[in-house]
Amino acid sequence: MEESLLPNLLKWSAYLLPGLVVAVGLSLCTIIALRHYEDALRNFTPEPPETILTHPENTGIQGLEDASFISSDHTLIGAWYVPSHNGAAVVLVHGTSADRSSLLVEMKSLAAAGFGVLAYDGPGYGLSGGSVCWGDDSTAALSAAIGWLAARPELKPGRIGALGLSMGGYVLTQFAAHDQRLQSLVLEAVPPDMIETTRWQHRKWGFLSEQPALWALRHSAMPLDHPGPKDLIAAIAPRPLLMISGDQDQTVPLFMTRQLFDLASNPKSLWVVAGAGHGRYGEVAPEEYSRRLAAFFTLTLLHDVTPVEDRGAHT
Repeated sequence: MEESLLPNLLKWSAYLLPGLVVAVGLSLCTIIALRHYEDALRNFTPEPPETILTHPENTGIQGLEDASFISSDHTLIGAWYVPSHNGAAVVLVHGTSADRSSLLVEMKSLAAAGFGVLAYDGPGYGLSGGSVCWGDDSTAALSAAIGWLAARPELKPGRIGALGLSMGGYVLTQFAAHDQRLQSLVLEAVPPDMIETTRWQHRKWGFLSEQPALWALRHSAMPLDHPGPKDLIAAIAPRPLLMISGDQDQTVPLFMTRQLFDLASNPKSLWVVAGAGHGRYGEVAPEEYSRRLAAFFTLTLLHDVTPVEDRGAHT
């Protein structure tokens, strides 16, 4: 009896094993696809507001005050402002999964140099209303921020600059290409094109990881039919441009920043921060980062000096 069962078991195993392998393979493929879809979609999912947003006294920035304004689409935008002591100001635009508190280092550095600094939460982030879009809602909020700054009595006309990190720089580039109110710009780790950047970020498993990430991008509120930074960055000229990237950036790699830099027109400069990843340059090179930001905006907003082109890297 037992001897007759063994051949039957082996026979059935030969039939079942290939099916089991296929089932396991499909399950693994599904897990990989879902993970990359969710990772890509996370860029459009706001995190809970940081507690410091309601406690500006804990920022350590003297003179910082709460501010708010309404964008053209009637969205209430929450912000912080440090009044200017030199007649010029800089607006800060944060990236995804963040809020204005992610740019505290930049606020401190520029405020210490006497600049007014306006940092705001993008639509759907922090204490701002609206929903995450990174499209027209985001450029409307930036336009309102510049309008709010321009109305400040301590500012001199034409003395407003801007700094944008990652997707904040993406929106800043789109805006500045069509609006001349910004005198100079700092772009940090800006994706040249969202489809190309998404493909690179999710390249590990080829089509299996890239395609779900692209599906997530298309299902989000990201307007992929709008021109991106690679199409628009040349239009920033003749206004001075400083681009910053970390040589260890795995989100927007250095080669993409260099490609975008090559598409920009003069006057432009590029600083590569050795050992830095995606943003947080103030943690890797705090003194140099603060000095470069202050020097760039001092030259371009206070003295109307055009910086000399620089491709050098910080070592």
